Amino acid sequence: MGDVHKFTPVEVGENHRFDPDEILAEAQGQGFTNLVILGELPDGEMYVAGMANAGESLIMIERAKRVIVFGED
Repeated sequence: MGDVHKFTPVEVGENHRFDPDEILAEAQGQGFTNLVILGELPDGEMYVAGMANAGESLIMIERAKRVIVFGED
């Protein structure tokens, strides 16, 4: 199994946003077995892309919610 990087949410200023291109560049080459990308476009439309099927993507989203809210993996 590859290296596991634990997501540790940090509080940033209310209007601070990280550069999405930098985030995506850091993700390249990680050897993902499944991947879901969620985003909001400037017009408010959701952008959703991924390599997993709908069921796998939903499970990943639910697991991510636990990590973000509770810090659990």
